[in-house]
Amino acid sequence: MKFGAPAWLIGLPLVVAALLGLWFWTGRQARRLLEAAFHTPLLPRLLRSVHRRRRLAKRVLLVLGGTALLVALARPQWGRRELELERSGVDLIVALDVSRSMLAADAGGTNRLAAAARAIRRLLDELGGDRVALVVFAGEAHLAAPLTRDHTAIDRALRAADPATVSEQGSNLGEAIRRAWESFDRASQGPRALLVVSDGEQLQGDVLEATRTAAAAGIRVHTAGVGSATGAPIPARSGPGSGLARTALGRDVVSRADELRLQHIAAAGGGLYTRLTGPDSSALRTWFSQAAAALPRTTEKRMVDEPRERFQWPLLAALALLAAEWLLSERRSSRGRSFP
Repeated sequence: MKFGAPAWLIGLPLVVAALLGLWFWTGRQARRLLEAAFHTPLLPRLLRSVHRRRRLAKRVLLVLGGTALLVALARPQWGRRELELERSGVDLIVALDVSRSMLAADAGGTNRLAAAARAIRRLLDELGGDRVALVVFAGEAHLAAPLTRDHTAIDRALRAADPATVSEQGSNLGEAIRRAWESFDRASQGPRALLVVSDGEQLQGDVLEATRTAAAAGIRVHTAGVGSATGAPIPARSGPGSGLARTALGRDVVSRADELRLQHIAAAGGGLYTRLTGPDSSALRTWFSQAAAALPRTTEKRMVDEPRERFQWPLLAALALLAAEWLLSERRSSRGRSFP
């Protein structure tokens, strides 16, 4: 036998000790009050109406009832049962560009990376049983969070995404697509999709070849653009007060989003292109509803062996014991009393 919430058992000795101490203290206080109020040798005879064994039995029943209630709250479990679970959903990998150009502040009053991360979080709020993974990339790509239905893990990885997390700068989207393709669960036969969130600027590697390879493997490649065509200066490094990056001639380095390139990638991957206008954009929600509608939903069935909950039995015992304590009177019957 094991317990689902064993922390409740820690308080069991404390509750018993507290009840015993309370009874001892209240008994002495009541005795002192009676002796102070009745200065007469008839006091022992006046107390004959109290049945001491019944009083002790009531206290024992109360302790046992409280103990059974705590055991029920601890959720005892024994025995096993098999459950057949059905789950349907899409495996989605988000490839997020964390190159320095994503720090350009032309995305609705904030920088591109912050706007993209906020939009992805809004998308996570809409997902149900879909599994999500996060790949971050610049000049290289790595898996920040594997496929999981725990979307809080993706949120934590998003908060840690920063150009400093990738040692090699640039925007090697071809490597990001290959890394994402390797991160899919090969044993799963469900629909799969890849979403690339980037400004599309200065992409490295053979992007279209990697995109077509992923599409041939049944992975639709979608893109989401962030940033403006007019562009904005790039900070020298992440963090406040870092200053702007400058060329050898002392001019500001300006980054401009390339929507056309991202549209070509989506077309080659059989996916859709969408544009993020700012941190409060709901474009990714709209994109997912359209993209998921085009994917064949499959249902996954699997057997789960889990312990049986048995809290009902100690709960029933607790109710019976507490009811017996409430119904039992500690007074003697009038037939057995003798009056002075």
